[in-house]
Amino acid sequence: MSSQNDSFIEDIDYQTVSTGHSISIERPERLHEWLKAEDIEYIRHKFISHPMQKLNIKELREVFDQLNIKFTDIEYNRLFLKINQNRDFLCDWNEFISYLIFGFQEDDPSTQKEALILPISTAPLVKKSEHRSAICAVSLLRSHVEDVDDEDEDVGKEMNVALEDSPEACGMWITASREGQIRFWSNTLEPLRTGTSESTHLKMPTWILAVQALSDVSIVCTSSTERELRFHETVASTFTLRIVIRSLPYAVCCLGYSFNPKGKTKSRLVLGDFGGNVRILEFTPFLRGPFQSKPGAALIEVFWTDVLRGKLSLITVREYPNIHSELIQEVYFSIRMNSLFVAAEYRNAKKYRGRCPGLIIACGEDRTQFRIPMGVTCFSVAEKNHIVVTGGPDTFVRIWDVYISSKPSGILTGHNGGIVYIFVQSEEKKVYSVDYHKIIKVWHLTEYTLLQTFGDLVRLLASETDLCYKYHPLSRDLLVGGRKLISIKCCARIRVDLTDGNTHAAPVSVVLYNSLFRNVVTCGLDSFIIVWDPWTGRRKIIMKSCHTKMVYGETIDIEITAACFDPLEQFLLTGARDGSLKIWNYNNAVCMRNMSIKPEHEVTAVIWVVERILAVGWDQQVTEFNDVEGREYGDPKKWTQYHNDDITCADVKLGEGVLTATYSGELIFWKLETGQPYRRYSVSDPTRFIDLNKRRESEESPGRRTSQHLSISHFVRKSISDSIHRLEYELQKKATSFDMTFSEVEMREEHEFTQAHRSRRPVSVQAVLFLQTRPMTKEHGSVFVSLDSGVIQVYSHHQRGGYIKEFKSSHRSGDCVLTMCTDRKDRYLFTGTAFGYIKIWHITNYCIPESEKQNICMPLLRLQFIFLRKERLLTRAKRAVKYQPEPMLLSSYKGHLKAVNSIVFINTPKILLTGSHDCSCRLWSLGGRYLGTLGTPLPWIKLSPFETVEEDNRYRMPPDIKKVASSTTMKVISGVQEDKLPKGYESKSGELEETVEVEASARMYGKPLKEPILGKHFELPGKSALEQRIELDTTLSYIPVFTHLKIHEAQDIERPATPPAIRRIANEDYMEFYDPKKKSVGAPAKKRGSRGDGK
Repeated sequence: MSSQNDSFIEDIDYQTVSTGHSISIERPERLHEWLKAEDIEYIRHKFISHPMQKLNIKELREVFDQLNIKFTDIEYNRLFLKINQNRDFLCDWNEFISYLIFGFQEDDPSTQKEALILPISTAPLVKKSEHRSAICAVSLLRSHVEDVDDEDEDVGKEMNVALEDSPEACGMWITASREGQIRFWSNTLEPLRTGTSESTHLKMPTWILAVQALSDVSIVCTSSTERELRFHETVASTFTLRIVIRSLPYAVCCLGYSFNPKGKTKSRLVLGDFGGNVRILEFTPFLRGPFQSKPGAALIEVFWTDVLRGKLSLITVREYPNIHSELIQEVYFSIRMNSLFVAAEYRNAKKYRGRCPGLIIACGEDRTQFRIPMGVTCFSVAEKNHIVVTGGPDTFVRIWDVYISSKPSGILTGHNGGIVYIFVQSEEKKVYSVDYHKIIKVWHLTEYTLLQTFGDLVRLLASETDLCYKYHPLSRDLLVGGRKLISIKCCARIRVDLTDGNTHAAPVSVVLYNSLFRNVVTCGLDSFIIVWDPWTGRRKIIMKSCHTKMVYGETIDIEITAACFDPLEQFLLTGARDGSLKIWNYNNAVCMRNMSIKPEHEVTAVIWVVERILAVGWDQQVTEFNDVEGREYGDPKKWTQYHNDDITCADVKLGEGVLTATYSGELIFWKLETGQPYRRYSVSDPTRFIDLNKRRESEESPGRRTSQHLSISHFVRKSISDSIHRLEYELQKKATSFDMTFSEVEMREEHEFTQAHRSRRPVSVQAVLFLQTRPMTKEHGSVFVSLDSGVIQVYSHHQRGGYIKEFKSSHRSGDCVLTMCTDRKDRYLFTGTAFGYIKIWHITNYCIPESEKQNICMPLLRLQFIFLRKERLLTRAKRAVKYQPEPMLLSSYKGHLKAVNSIVFINTPKILLTGSHDCSCRLWSLGGRYLGTLGTPLPWIKLSPFETVEEDNRYRMPPDIKKVASSTTMKVISGVQEDKLPKGYESKSGELEETVEVEASARMYGKPLKEPILGKHFELPGKSALEQRIELDTTLSYIPVFTHLKIHEAQDIERPATPPAIRRIANEDYMEFYDPKKKSVGAPAKKRGSRGDGK
């Protein structure tokens, strides 16, 4: 049976996975969509009836054939590798059913909404309140931009545009203190203006109880202990008292306001008082309703009894007397449900036997009571979901269905004090609750789980307990008022005008493409591993806190710095900053194995070959782990230590060798089979032969350092000391006169010293790359080494090979390549730089013998890479490689604002993936078109793993790059070249060139006016013969300009004589034409009039 199984194993080719063969027909292996219940039962029977209860690759395929499920050889090999997680090439029932379960989990939409960061992840904004006493009330005066309901489902869609930090866009915060001082604040807590709310009759100071902004009519209402309601107008930055309602039955202790932004319904101001009564003032907001400005009526004062009688026009009153027997804590009127919500506390629980009507919903004459022990202090209504969340002195947060009052749908426990404020984010399915001890807890609305506990308010407001809270539903800010003003951002929205979103909560360190499962795996410094479907943009699996350690009883996440797949791409290997390594079955988020190179030594690169795992890092040596069944838990093998500094990067040529590089610029080539070194180089002097000497034991010291920079600092300090000694020597040798000049010999010596100093300066190696298709000969450049000086060196990994050539890889000073990759045939070299640039190089004919060079079709490359097309002026990227014929630069553009840490190319669809320090992983076409960012909230472009991405102009530019992009970046990403005339363009004749310019000017500016523009009968007045000179009086301290002006005296205007024709028409009567009698009567008068004119 084993020999038969070995023959089946040979059928599975490793190259099937690694090379990514193109498949003409798209048939994803989604068995969970094809199999029915009876089919699964039939397959289970086949597994149980087998003697080993396992099926090999051939037997499982026969079962699928019997169910009429057909696959090609490549498709079935991929499917079997996905199912066989034990890597024994025998599939049991548990592996098969687990694969089906994982397929259903990938389709679960809840995995898409899981947040990468905590709901409250930014530091609070703290400001001084500028009030004389503590703030007692906070309200929000909205602007007309916020024409959406609080619980509207489309809030996020309408707020995709950025919220400007101005009161016109976000509204204004209003704070009040007990003595009547009112202050207005911007959304960023910048003070705008102040006002005062005082009684117009009482001489004693007021005492403010509540403040409510009436946003649709620009009014601020305040209630006080004088049993007054004061309505202040805030139009045009004013704060004027307009209406005062006096002598209410009880003092109003809480206010609520509901309105429709479009004015479709009446606005309602809800009043809750100390007597347990609720009153509603209703009015129409059209033309500001009762608050419309009227001439001669600056202040209106009415008594409450007059309001009930209707003396205050346009306002109607609805009363709910004695709705509670205790004072009202909070009120709210829901326009969507046409219901009133009223909450009250009942401290005397014995009187009600623990079943107090803490919350009452009144809809017309119907009232629904929610009985809660000790009542309700605060509540929040999610109108779209018909949910109300309550909190009270019993420290419990309860979630109710508004139509079911008998039992809450969920109870959230965890607070140690009474709940004082609650609000709901329906679109994020989160509930925020604040207790008396200033602890904020975030809960999931439907799963009833605790997401976060935020306790910074205890530190910021240590001595205060009586605080007030207000939540801004659009900007998602929670404002806390006391002696200070604190703004807390709660689950902030993504500003799509600035960014397309983030892939991780921290910088992305590794990006990998799995050709077996056809998905993308990203690892970040937030210790997250996320599996993405790049064809739909969906997030399939997220694994949090993958590498952790315990520090003083607290679990700390460790950054992931390196990762790779096993040869069959079934498992994932990750390395962290603390030296730990883990093997993951990332389809079910299970850690299969734990390893470590050396405690507190960062892992910088990992390599997984057949039956072996290699790891390198700050321990300055290669550590080998067994990957053979039965021997995987033995002690790791340490290769001989030849390096003198921390290893920064490594790469492998399958079947031939391994290359490791250090911070000090040292390269060592190793035999993969034996682990023995055979060549050693220094990038600062690559042509010099260096002996392979083992590191002496005296140089080894445990715990020598934990930072990668201390080894370089030795060279820096040495170079500085050498410079000081040389300067002292020159000062002693030469005179100190400024007139002395250096001779030619001295200048030559100085140049030689500079060159020697430069040669001693350590050059760090940032990345190394093996070209897998190039043979191991001394004529072929098979290794690319990137240096921090911006240069890429090319070596041959042959025993007699060595340094071949180098080229400049960046066009900006200080920039260097951090990551490299190639396509499957090693035609293109893709590089990502520290400044966020992505460059593509044509390396087909670079560093190979002349006999193997191929002809290059430049017209085809220009069609594919718009960067190669000619321009009027050479851009910066082209000027940098003007005198560098090879390798040819095919494309260069800025893809990220920060460094590109990882880059991967997918061969069949020709898609480039880049992971950056700006927390994003982006997809690009081969020509440079932007396809999207993994994790974006925007719609995803449909992609296919079997079809090449189309290069057209329908793709857009990332918003963050758009603000800083150069002309080259805009041309490459947009795919449009505005300037189509090349630099050396010359027309055949001057007349033709002039015609072209005239036509272009006419298309842009229109046709010019023809001469003469002012006509043929207009002439400009001639110059005056007399020269007019003005002599200014400069004797005074200032020049009296007006005394020198010539002012002509005004004369009487003579009225010109009226022309005869106008006088004749003025005397005519148009009625003579219609009335002949009048004409005969008026005839003599006309004659007399004519004689009179002649006199």
